[in-house]
Amino acid sequence: MSRLMRPAAAGLLALGLLVGAACSDSVPKTNETGGDGVSPAATATQTAANPTQVRQSNLMTTAELVAFAEPAVVRIATGTGVGTGFIVDSSGYILTNNHVIQSSTTGRAAASIEVTLSDGATYDATVAGTDARSDLALLKIDATGLKALSFADLGEVVVGQDVVAMGFALDLDGGEGGAFSVTRGIVSQKNRAIRESTQILGAIQTDAAINHGNSGGPLLNMFGQVVGVNTAIAPDPTTGTQAVGIGFAVGSDVAHAVMEQLRANGQVNRGFLSISGFEALRPAQARELGIPDEGGVILDVVTAGGPAASGGLRTGDVIVAIGEVDINTEADLAVALIEHGAGDTVSVQFYRDGTKQTAEVTLGTPPN
Repeated sequence: MSRLMRPAAAGLLALGLLVGAACSDSVPKTNETGGDGVSPAATATQTAANPTQVRQSNLMTTAELVAFAEPAVVRIATGTGVGTGFIVDSSGYILTNNHVIQSSTTGRAAASIEVTLSDGATYDATVAGTDARSDLALLKIDATGLKALSFADLGEVVVGQDVVAMGFALDLDGGEGGAFSVTRGIVSQKNRAIRESTQILGAIQTDAAINHGNSGGPLLNMFGQVVGVNTAIAPDPTTGTQAVGIGFAVGSDVAHAVMEQLRANGQVNRGFLSISGFEALRPAQARELGIPDEGGVILDVVTAGGPAASGGLRTGDVIVAIGEVDINTEADLAVALIEHGAGDTVSVQFYRDGTKQTAEVTLGTPPN
């Protein structure tokens, strides 16, 4: 498998990469213990009747989008480097990558984190919460009335849709306004997996250029909504150099669910099913299994004695809902296990032998 490189903090005094910047693997979506525990703008909408129909109202030009988002994009500096973040609440909450704020020596949050807004104002930030499994962190600065960005619904993000990345790539000096860099591309694919120390499901792949220093910055659709948090870049496994046009962002659904947990609790208490080898159901599989083609996640391995098995689930079952969360993709499964914590008993709807059934499952705690 190829290795993914985090576009981590750019050097404070140079354009080179930080020594020892962490890497990640691109792996099949098989491990539920991974990173997911398993506004005036409108969204680009795929209608249920016609999934290819995309609403085009309220589209911005790239220049309009940059002007719209600029007040919410911030520079984050620690003692060892620079990354990017974006404001998610007008009262001063900022989302970024966890690796942006980590000390390179201790592996914990840096002792000093400075945030610079687009108007040049600087603030000392405190850490409201971190989640290493999704590589996300929530910061807080003592400011109010700030411009905040909203999240797109991943289900309404379309492969091929135009997107823009904003951030402090290589922490380049000078420039207009806030001195960030802007690149444009498309959503190359969705529901990829980013392999960090664990697996992050529901990631967006993009060809919008992202580099070291972009980490934690927003990947935006042309309606001004965040479709992902820029996190990793892929090297070419043949040459060992950076692959052209293959970058990854933590998808909006996972990022939003994690952000809400961090703001409320300072941490994420994920539920655990003890399943592996799961994947989104494809139409041909649905026909073969004799079930409606309405999405779902098919289970390849259900660990004996684990929470799922104890609740009555088994290999080959197709999960379509956990609690109130409809499960159409692996990202939905990840979100459900973020929103329902360890110890919660949840109703799981699934298909087996062409029949829809329900099981009551008490979620466990993910292993470290």
